[in-house]
Amino acid sequence: ENIKYGDLDNDGAVDLTDLTLLSLYLMKARKFDAVQTEAADIDGSGEVDIADLAYFKQYVCKDQSVLSKLRIK
Repeated sequence: ENIKYGDLDNDGAVDLTDLTLLSLYLMKARKFDAVQTEAADIDGSGEVDIADLAYFKQYVCKDQSVLSKLRIK
């Protein structure tokens, strides 16, 4: 399956909704399937963690200093 990194709700966009889903996942208030888990690992570290959340926030806010380092396209 083709992974669209960052698109956790599979709507074709990486946006605030996806950031919210990742926050809920990290607080253990939501579960992800295998595809969502892979898509949430936007820094390519092999795990979904608080670093992904921080990078995700920077991406959604269009922080140019981090965009080139992430797998979100």
